Amino acid sequence: MTRIKKPEIGTRMYSVHEHLYYIKDYPAPLLEYVVCVAEVTGFYTQGYTEVCLTGKNPDGHNMPYRYPLNKIGKSIFYTAKEAAEYAKVLTERYEHTWGWLGAPDIPMRRSWETLLLDNRDVDEGQMSIFDIPEVMP
Repeated sequence: MTRIKKPEIGTRMYSVHEHLYYIKDYPAPLLEYVVCVAEVTGFYTQGYTEVCLTGKNPDGHNMPYRYPLNKIGKSIFYTAKEAAEYAKVLTERYEHTWGWLGAPDIPMRRSWETLLLDNRDVDEGQMSIFDIPEVMP
């Protein structure tokens, strides 16, 4: 059994959550997977060690989270790109599972796709927003 190093308090970590949202004039809620960011605030050490985090939930409200240390790299990640890759896996798994019903009227939203792009993934001649220098007034 390998020992997992605890992240330091204040470390930003990313996790993937299901989010139900509504579209006007559509009768049912729709599901999407969303990458949320949270900050390590402490550790819960009763029984086994859990990482305590505080961050925004998919609806934008502050929320406490707890994850066992062995979930680091599986359900909770140090980078947004790793979390987006996990959201992609979950989205594809969900679509594959329910695909036998036929193509959905509205496909799953992929808000995490932008996190998979590298800053250098822009087309030639296309300007990246990261190339614009910041101008402070």
